[in-house]
Amino acid sequence: MDLMGLSSLVSGRVDKKIENKRWDHCQGCTFLIKNSKCKKCGCFMKAKVKFKGASCPIGIWSKEK
Repeated sequence: MDLMGLSSLVSGRVDKKIENKRWDHCQGCTFLIKNSKCKKCGCFMKAKVKFKGASCPIGIWSKEK
């Protein structure tokens, strides 16, 4: 990976506090199945909560700027 690719990856992540808050919401959701996959959007939410551009498919948490 070149420096530009690495830079965009790092800048595209939320901080740990936001990641944990998002994940806490997901863990209480009825759409989350045991392997951390969302039945609504099909994403693995343990990974999805880390990215600024990601949002919850039912609107519980949204994209970060």
